[in-house]
Amino acid sequence: MQENKIIRTLKSFGRTVASLFTFGKKETPIFNLAEEAVLSPTRVIIRNFKRNKLAMFGLIWFVMMILVIFGGSALFPIDLYETEPVLRNTRPGTGYIKFPSAFEKAGVDTISSGITYSVALGQDGEVYAWGIDVEGVLSVPKEVSAENITKITSGDRHALALTEGGKVYAWGNNNFNQAEVPFEIESIMQLEKAVDILAGDQYSAILSNKGRLYVWGSTFATKLNIVPAAFQGNIAKAVPSSFNILLLDKDGKVGIMGQSGTPLETAMPEYIKDGSVRLSDLVVTLRTAAAVDENGKLYVWGEDFNDLLTLPEGIQDAKIVELASGRAHFMALDDQGKLYVWGSNKFNQSKIPSALQNTKVSYISADFYQSYAVDESGKLYSWGNNGFVLGSDEFGRDLAMRLLHGGRVSMTVGAVAVLISTFLGLLIGLIAGFYGKWVDNLLMRFAEVISSFPFLPLVITLSSFLQGKLTQTERLMMIMVILGLISWPGLARLIRGQILAEREKDFVLAARALGIRSNVIILRHILPNIINIVIVSMTLSYAGSLLTEAGLSFLGFGVVPPSPSWGNMLNGAQQSSVIQLYWWRWILPALCVLIAALSVNIVGDGLRDAMDPKANEK
Repeated sequence: MQENKIIRTLKSFGRTVASLFTFGKKETPIFNLAEEAVLSPTRVIIRNFKRNKLAMFGLIWFVMMILVIFGGSALFPIDLYETEPVLRNTRPGTGYIKFPSAFEKAGVDTISSGITYSVALGQDGEVYAWGIDVEGVLSVPKEVSAENITKITSGDRHALALTEGGKVYAWGNNNFNQAEVPFEIESIMQLEKAVDILAGDQYSAILSNKGRLYVWGSTFATKLNIVPAAFQGNIAKAVPSSFNILLLDKDGKVGIMGQSGTPLETAMPEYIKDGSVRLSDLVVTLRTAAAVDENGKLYVWGEDFNDLLTLPEGIQDAKIVELASGRAHFMALDDQGKLYVWGSNKFNQSKIPSALQNTKVSYISADFYQSYAVDESGKLYSWGNNGFVLGSDEFGRDLAMRLLHGGRVSMTVGAVAVLISTFLGLLIGLIAGFYGKWVDNLLMRFAEVISSFPFLPLVITLSSFLQGKLTQTERLMMIMVILGLISWPGLARLIRGQILAEREKDFVLAARALGIRSNVIILRHILPNIINIVIVSMTLSYAGSLLTEAGLSFLGFGVVPPSPSWGNMLNGAQQSSVIQLYWWRWILPALCVLIAALSVNIVGDGLRDAMDPKANEK
């Protein structure tokens, strides 16, 4: 009885002491020898790692990054040489084609789009604008809203409006004074009346009632301000593109102004040029034109890019009544209300919505990378480029796609370099530590020689010397191999130190006494006892390799554009204008490098603590 009483007293005391460490939580024993006895060392490490919430968060985050980067880059291939200069430095955002419901209710009169926005004229006479604002283009001037607007159009980053009285308003980007009518042209408009307005890439134009065209803005390089004398004063219609303006005179002849020698000029059929075919409508993409004659027959000429010269099935037998064109796609509407779209589909601008497949269409509009259509019931449909979630770079490339593919390059370079350095460090450290004597002395002196090589000067020198002689793949291989070959000495010394301690333990001496071969002792008896150090070193070294690659590419000696990597995407941060105006181009790649390196370091620290639980008690 006395013994049972003593046991109960000890148990009560134990529960009291344990409660001091629970802080009001459910009581759990401080020591659970039974649980420890049945768990293997590996399970103990896993359990300890799981209890480290920060390490688990880092592991989950890193795994998610790998899945997103490698899965996303596989699902969404990228054309390294495809650029869209007009979309350069577009800030992050979506909703380019999300029109206001009030505009749809008012009825569509005209829609014209810029690179990230659209301006429109409703049947109620109101001016509407939507999308992502560029240079204040969505802020329609109050005087425009107060006027009776009859026409509206948009360039890449600016817009123009024409009143019933012939007055022209312009607003938006004004780098080349394209968003303000020059005084001399205003003076001419007092004698002539503006009947049409045009806008292109950083230029604007007015067509007067006397058939004269006046162009201003960025025209020096393209010579768009020089109107052919044979057409000036007899122009019935003018259609703008980036580098040219197509002219249709009152006699039915078609001319061209702007850059000479383009496919728009060289591939133009003679029967179009001399007016043998009477045209009723004329549109143009970047370097391809389409026209319709009075009988509804379609003609296409120019550069055969994005299959623009490959007409959709059935369109040649249809009677076309209306045409529209974007930057790289055409739209056509026949007399039965059937819609045809062809050309580039990079932004889904040529993919007709399923709801429009068997519906009669009454109005179409296309500009840049956006498409619009109105069905017979008055419902408005929009499709095409709806924005860049993470913005675009200096060449108009989707930054999100480049981050995915750049991440695959950066993370692969770091992983391969770590595998090479780990293999060499582990091999040399095991041999040096186990055999000792002159072998240890020779290998450690060799490690010191390797450590003395300055990595960055070596890679920069090789990169400059071999510039133009290596492909991108060969350059990547060079970086990975050099990074791996130079970064192993630290791990080798660490392994050597552990082996020096392990080889004197009883189990190694017993194995030697039994006559077990040295390579078996190293691989099956000693290596499992130091593998935890190797794993931790790999995780920490991976983060270092990732940062090294990013630094090399940032300096221009690593991955070379157009191939993306997080490092060379940061290269633009060397320009003050990028830092001030285009924050997404350097902050987002920097965040990717930071998060990847930080998550791997957190995992490495968690593994170290899990493999050495006593470290937490110090």
